[in-house]
Amino acid sequence: MANPVAVVPRTLVSIGFGVARVPVDLLAQVTGNGGNREWGPTLAFDSVEATVRGVLGSVLGDPEMAGQGQVKEARVQQRSEAAERDQAADARREVADERLQERRESDQQRREQVRGQKQEQQQRLEEERRQRAQKAEEREQQRKEQAEKDKAKAQERADADAQEARRTRVEEETEAVKAEREAAERKAEALELAEATDEARKRR
Repeated sequence: MANPVAVVPRTLVSIGFGVARVPVDLLAQVTGNGGNREWGPTLAFDSVEATVRGVLGSVLGDPEMAGQGQVKEARVQQRSEAAERDQAADARREVADERLQERRESDQQRREQVRGQKQEQQQRLEEERRQRAQKAEEREQQRKEQAEKDKAKAQERADADAQEARRTRVEEETEAVKAEREAAERKAEALELAEATDEARKRR
């Protein structure tokens, strides 16, 4: 049978902690931890309550209150261990997330590096193609200029050969005319000599 004397302090303790719990519950609601039995302030409050019940139960000789304190302390211990496991799991998840993020960033950097190298290679190849095209155009221009020069020289040689041929022809024609004139002069002299000889024969 329950001790009537012990019921009063047990009831007062329950009422006192019920009133004291109100601000903690309100704070839990405000911070979004209303249903979180493993929230730090809630665990701390329950631990204090368990300790007070255990001590008062021992002092007042109320084994039921002391038992309540022990049970609550055991439950607080279980919840604390669960909270620690959750925190450890959260920490592991955070580490895994950080490593995953680092790998993603590293992969992104490698992709950007590869993309940059590819762009540089494309630019280098494009520059090489442009230089080759420019050199080919310069060589073609030089070839055309050289062809024009060769054509001009060939024309100059042809003009010189034609001029030399005309000069030679004029000289040959001049020589022929001179020879004809000399032949005509010799013929005239021969005729004059023949006429003079005939004239002299007749006078004799």
